[in-house]
Amino acid sequence: MNITMSIGTLLILQGVMLLPAHAASTVKTGQRVLMVEMTPALCSLQPTRARMRQCLEGYSLTVSGLDMGYGERCGRGSEPRLTPLQLKVVNRVMPDTTVRSQAWQHYGICSPLSASSYFRQITNYAGALKLPAELNTGNSYTVSKSRFINQMTHLNRGMSSASIDLVCQAGNRRQQTLTEIHVCYEGSGFGTCHDVVDNCGSKFVISGGK
Repeated sequence: MNITMSIGTLLILQGVMLLPAHAASTVKTGQRVLMVEMTPALCSLQPTRARMRQCLEGYSLTVSGLDMGYGERCGRGSEPRLTPLQLKVVNRVMPDTTVRSQAWQHYGICSPLSASSYFRQITNYAGALKLPAELNTGNSYTVSKSRFINQMTHLNRGMSSASIDLVCQAGNRRQQTLTEIHVCYEGSGFGTCHDVVDNCGSKFVISGGK
């Protein structure tokens, strides 16, 4: 089985090209954390999400935000304004309007970036990140944490096990189900995650929604 895929691959397969990559290096210092959600798992485990676009349309992966390291909830600001082209691209990784607004209000508005630059950074990080193919098969698997992390670090040059924080939630059979992957960046590359959750244990379920 081909174990390589990326959120960027999903964008291209759906007929949307990423925006220019130059903005991915806009911020060179401090830690940034990209939050990737395992959409089928969250749609199943959290019924309040059932009407969200990513649940209705069967997304396998979505992004919930990018913590830029400038703090959270810096005061209520305006809604993020994006050009129609950029909104079309961002929709592929953050299809829900509320999620985009919350990401901007919680993290983006605290940073010196404009909304356009903030969301461009998200799409560029998402486009470059390679993930194990099990996350996009539509099936459910039980995997070991060590194997999954080894796949991640093998697929992404410069990433270490400390660059990943795995977040799980107990499923119907009390098995831990992977719900989020937090990927940490520092400078122009991967960094070390701080304030980690890491609650998945030695094995967890990757849910394909079936």
